[in-house]
Amino acid sequence: MQTPPSPTTAEPSSGFAEGRPIEWLLRAFALLAYGTMVWIVARHWWADTTRHTLLLLLVSEGLTMALIFVARRASQRDISAAAMVATVLALTFFLWFDYADTLRLIPEWAGVALLVAGMMWQISAKVVLGRSFGLLPAARGIVTGGPYRVVRHPIYLGYLVGHLGFLLSNFSLQNVLVLGGLYVAQMVRMLREEAVLEHSAEYRDYTRRVRWRIVPYVF
Repeated sequence: MQTPPSPTTAEPSSGFAEGRPIEWLLRAFALLAYGTMVWIVARHWWADTTRHTLLLLLVSEGLTMALIFVARRASQRDISAAAMVATVLALTFFLWFDYADTLRLIPEWAGVALLVAGMMWQISAKVVLGRSFGLLPAARGIVTGGPYRVVRHPIYLGYLVGHLGFLLSNFSLQNVLVLGGLYVAQMVRMLREEAVLEHSAEYRDYTRRVRWRIVPYVF
């Protein structure tokens, strides 16, 4: 079920505002970052065309890029410093990956399988979410169907599975640190988004029914 956000159900607090111009600036920045990623990854893939995980990482991030430009207008956005920093980190993490000096801890096909599984889960969640997807933590509507019956943030679960596949096929200490920083940022975004949505009684009821945020029985 998807319910359009209502301005009367969310009470503004510090850091919560419309912030639409800021989000459009972030979208332009995201497009620039993704274009840089395409250039970087293409060079490394051309040097070794058996590294299919590189191409799948591009596809996965491209899916995210496509959706942020059609997001539904939010009734409220979190434009606090914490949300902004976390969002910028999430938009640029792939620029800091080590694509050259890496080890394969698992076969390339296994990394591909994890990336594909993560993308399929992401796609199923994004289909259900529709235009309620965006960059900044925001109130764009409450979605409770499909994968959202399993965890409250299924898209993040899809990212996690795919990123594990990429890491295990392209392992380095730098990549571990980059993904560690990314998921600290994602945690901030997740908690800030819940802070925006918790003003809705419907969302509070949803969190009582779906306890886990990302991984069932873990978190």
